[in-house]
Amino acid sequence: MKKINKNLSSRKKIAWVTPDYFIDCDFNPEILGGILKEYDIVWYILLPLNNARFKEMHFADLKMLPGLTIEFIYARYRQRDPRRLKYYYNLFSQINNQLPNLVYLNCVPDPYMVPILWMFDKKRTIICAHDGQVHAGFDFKYITAVSFKLSYRQFKHVCMFSSSQAKIFHNNFPNAEIYTINLALKSFGRSIVQKPKEEIVFLSFGVINYSKNIELLIQAACNIYEKGFRNFKVSINGYCDNWSYYESFILYPEIFICKIGIIDNAEIPALFANASYFVQPYRHVSQSGAMKVAFYYNLPVIASNYSGFSDEIKEGTNGFLFEAGSLSDLERVMIKTLTESEVDHDMLLERMKAYTFANYSPNIIANKYLKMFNTVSNEA
Repeated sequence: MKKINKNLSSRKKIAWVTPDYFIDCDFNPEILGGILKEYDIVWYILLPLNNARFKEMHFADLKMLPGLTIEFIYARYRQRDPRRLKYYYNLFSQINNQLPNLVYLNCVPDPYMVPILWMFDKKRTIICAHDGQVHAGFDFKYITAVSFKLSYRQFKHVCMFSSSQAKIFHNNFPNAEIYTINLALKSFGRSIVQKPKEEIVFLSFGVINYSKNIELLIQAACNIYEKGFRNFKVSINGYCDNWSYYESFILYPEIFICKIGIIDNAEIPALFANASYFVQPYRHVSQSGAMKVAFYYNLPVIASNYSGFSDEIKEGTNGFLFEAGSLSDLERVMIKTLTESEVDHDMLLERMKAYTFANYSPNIIANKYLKMFNTVSNEA
């Protein structure tokens, strides 16, 4: 990478790279606004040519932030196409021409990205890692593991979003200097819908697949119903390519509200506003973006007791944990919520609101980013 011309501007510049699949992690005007108080940002947004999760129009308001420039870069080729190598080289060239003081890469290394990552100035580059190692949830696990090894061992500065994953990453890459920052809360807009008082609604939201273990929630709900509880519903929402399998577990359709398919972003606020608890009975997890949607809408979480959840769910403050894979323990927690008083639930919501403000406020997260950027900049 070219040397920095420090006389170009009195303000330092960050080249920030986010692919389509991680945009919701970085899409926060308040956090970006806090960083922009000290740095200019050129934000490179990598979008697939077709079926992008975000469109340029979604960034119209962000473009108004002083000091922020947004560049949309479209990929014409699939990830396994060798022409991706040229695509990544063109990205590097565009970044290089901007003469940034720092580069922040929020992406998952793939084979054609690896040789381009080697070209960045490691003293001035921060690369993100959302997982400490490749796990069962990854596609093409062997290839991804090789890409991880070839990429991350080259970098000194690594940003992560989970303390438990940071420990795993440190074991695999002990020379890395890791900065751990909470993922920002995820908003899909405000909703005026109020949570129903007459019944508890357990919400499941997101792509439905093996790792989500939604059948455990369905079984628990049916068992609780058989025990005589009637004051609840289970709301299941998300795309699934084998819904018939999960549907076979539904013994009492009257307690289930199911919308199977792609959920439009505009529908999400009402889903969370209408729910009482967000349930994540996952088989494995490193960290959860969907949980940050629940935190934003002040919706307590019931989740498997994996470290990816226990890092951020504090028992009785913003949710409850149950023994991973245990049907009886999930039933125990759900029954606990069904038998609590309305006052108890309101107090839980107040505790959660206070905890979220103290740990996930935009200014707190922005200051953590600034501390990381200033540290790396001063060392470069």
